[in-house]
Amino acid sequence: MCDWEEFRFECNHSVVKLKSYCHFARNDPNHQCLGVKVLRKSWKQDFQLCDDCTAQGYYFQPPQYHNQQRIRHRR
Repeated sequence: MCDWEEFRFECNHSVVKLKSYCHFARNDPNHQCLGVKVLRKSWKQDFQLCDDCTAQGYYFQPPQYHNQQRIRHRR
């Protein structure tokens, strides 16, 4: 059972990254895990957009009042 972490962004996208290999994957030459993939942590990335949204020109505008969040496209 390999351990994974999830990173959640303000644009509602998420990225899952390998945290550590399980015993079997560490010993396999191709690091293949045939077991269950376990999500160990889910991290909220406050005030950050994912790489894809940033590359498309979107940016995060911090809320001005009452938890309103906006994502705007750069003009």
